[in-house]
Amino acid sequence: MKSYLSLARKELKAQRVTSILILIAVILSTVMTTVVGQSIGILQAMRVSQAASLNGDRYVTFHQLSQEQAQYLSEDNRLIDTGSLINVGYMDLKNSGLTLYLREYCRDALNAYPSISTVKEGHLPERENEIALPENGLQYLEFDGKVGDTISLPLEVI
Repeated sequence: MKSYLSLARKELKAQRVTSILILIAVILSTVMTTVVGQSIGILQAMRVSQAASLNGDRYVTFHQLSQEQAQYLSEDNRLIDTGSLINVGYMDLKNSGLTLYLREYCRDALNAYPSISTVKEGHLPERENEIALPENGLQYLEFDGKVGDTISLPLEVI
């Protein structure tokens, strides 16, 4: 065993540059493996967060239910936070590639969307003809008013 250690020391001294390069390669590969693993975890968490902010914290979505079907689902005690929304219309925001959708949330449907149910200023709509718009959407609408002002939206019906 002693002869192997002395041989290894002699080789490390003789091949200094190669030994240092191998040591650097081992350290860099360990660092890169750690970075890639953490990046995958971070990207997965961001994907889940983005999906929840866009689509809400929900597990199932039904489209074009009749009034009776929606009522039946809301009365089912196995389901929680049932609600419905009505897509009123949409408009493309100028020079952005984004689309603004105007939706009416019925009953507790807004509970599934925690990121849009908080407001920076004012309150969520409580009466007829009130809407809440995202601050960054107002920039594309070129609206310079304040909370409570009237705004006209040229919506297209879905």
